Amino acid sequence: MTMFAWLLTYLIHSTVLLGLVWLVTRRRRLEPAVSELLWKVALLAGLVTGTIQSRLQLSPPAAVTLPAASLPSPSPASDAGHESALGTTSTTSRTSTPSTTSASRPSLALLAVLLWGAIALASSLYYVARRLILVGRLADRRPVRDGPLATTLAELQRTTGYRGRVRLTMARTISSPVALGLSEICVPELALSELGAEQQCSMLAHELAHLARHDSLWLVGASLIERLFFFQPLNRLARRELETTAEYLSDEWAMRKTGSAVSLAKCLATVAEWIQASPLGVPVGRLRQSPASRRGWAVLATLGVAATVAAAPRVTSPPVPLSAPRSGGTAATIQDTTSATKSSPVVPPRHIVERGSGGEDTTVVNALISRLKDENAGVRRAAAHSLGQLGDLRAVPPLIAVLADSDGEVRSAAVDALADLEDPRAIGPIAGLLKDPVTDVKRNALGALSHWEQGVPTAPVVALLDDGDADVRHQAVDLLEHLHARSAGSAIARLIHDPSADVRSAVVQALGNLREQSGIAAITEALGDPNADVRQAALGALNDLRAPIAEATLLNLMKDPNADVRQRAAELAGERSIVAAIPQLRRLIDDPRGDVREAATEALGHLADPTARQALQAALQSPDPKVRRAAAEALGQNR
Repeated sequence: MTMFAWLLTYLIHSTVLLGLVWLVTRRRRLEPAVSELLWKVALLAGLVTGTIQSRLQLSPPAAVTLPAASLPSPSPASDAGHESALGTTSTTSRTSTPSTTSASRPSLALLAVLLWGAIALASSLYYVARRLILVGRLADRRPVRDGPLATTLAELQRTTGYRGRVRLTMARTISSPVALGLSEICVPELALSELGAEQQCSMLAHELAHLARHDSLWLVGASLIERLFFFQPLNRLARRELETTAEYLSDEWAMRKTGSAVSLAKCLATVAEWIQASPLGVPVGRLRQSPASRRGWAVLATLGVAATVAAAPRVTSPPVPLSAPRSGGTAATIQDTTSATKSSPVVPPRHIVERGSGGEDTTVVNALISRLKDENAGVRRAAAHSLGQLGDLRAVPPLIAVLADSDGEVRSAAVDALADLEDPRAIGPIAGLLKDPVTDVKRNALGALSHWEQGVPTAPVVALLDDGDADVRHQAVDLLEHLHARSAGSAIARLIHDPSADVRSAVVQALGNLREQSGIAAITEALGDPNADVRQAALGALNDLRAPIAEATLLNLMKDPNADVRQRAAELAGERSIVAAIPQLRRLIDDPRGDVREAATEALGHLADPTARQALQAALQSPDPKVRRAAAEALGQNR
């Protein structure tokens, strides 16, 4: 009965923990490392919290008590024997007989535990058998001690600082590289003939990442938990998520250590072709998202486990009775110290638990990925566009490989698709296209990089400030502003004399938004720009920077031929309390433009000067009702 109670407690606790993680990871875009941490904690914590709660005999608000075993009513002879102080031997014998019969009758809880044990054992043995079959399939593998692969692996270990011993082997019967145990990497023979040196390096780096992260141990443990506690479907979801993040983080590790995202993408695409051509390949795994602090989420996970121990319901066995009950039996009772309501664990629907298991979407995605290598450029372009619209992150590596396509429009379509997917693995490869010979590709790459706020390299973007295309220069300025690249302020300021007015306007706005004091001189110079939009932007930027503006300059801008510039200059004259501007503000009350007249009247209201008050009194006679209203309001404030 105690084991049965623990299993039910585990079911409740694991449902709470895994369900919360499922909800958090679906509602928020988390970094893969954070997502992996939460799933690992939830997977293991369900085993720990139930045991801790049972050992410490914690009593949460809701406690579920299992029904006691029903015992038969004792016979009258037994009652007589119990009621007498000293019973005869025959009475004692008759009294003990029903007890023995009841004890020998198996309870439903015991049957449930035995059934669980049988299924769990069978499922675990099946898993072990499948692992043994895989090992048997690799029986022909041979060690690789020299040659280019061994040299590349040794160099990777040296550059990455991996100190563990790694055994490199090669097999003919597999179509995908695989990390075995804690210290072996097994690669297919195709890797020698069909992968270039850079792709081989990326392949080995990916598998070395699996060893460094101990993914084999985690995934074997998750698989065994899934089979031992088969009655908890969320364990299957957790195991799948761990597989996903393991592949994603291994890709990230490999790209970080080798610095070649395109080579890794080409390698993954080639391996995917091997797997499709042969049923013996080891699956590559699905790739997914997710910004948050891993340390912060670790603290939250710890608090969640503690809250589960303290508050989650606990199933307990009934106390062992000292004597058999006199009534026919006891009914099942559910005790709640605060209310009589019943609670039961909530399990997500089956279609949610098994989300991403394949089906029609997988078929469509695979078909489109295969068309990325179609001989017709229009087909490749359409396939890339559709993959971006579908939003399946399995398309990221093939799309990264397409960035090297010979057709510029295809490369642009792949950039757009990767931008739609917003997968951070695409940042480096897309940044590589900032040197593309095709202008449209560079423009698309700049626009795509604006989908991220972190991890985008600024050096190649700064280099495009000298590009021959005005749109490229404009987008480069906008991207640097988006990235808050204050270090690029001086490089941006150099474009204040750019031939394009749009570029000059973007430069002024960027310098103002970056709050870069070194750009004040360039912005001040822009007050005399021949383009009105640039002059207006310069006034706004200087105001944002709280930078000084010469009174003479501001008075001249209040006479600007452009109404928007006159309006902005009038507003600043009032905000900065420039008394010398009062005569010009009085003239602007009769400006042809209504917005200018209203701005000049309001500006006079900011000036605590008798002359300004006289101007406001005169404005009460203006034929413009907006001016009269602004003057009336200003006179109530200007005292």
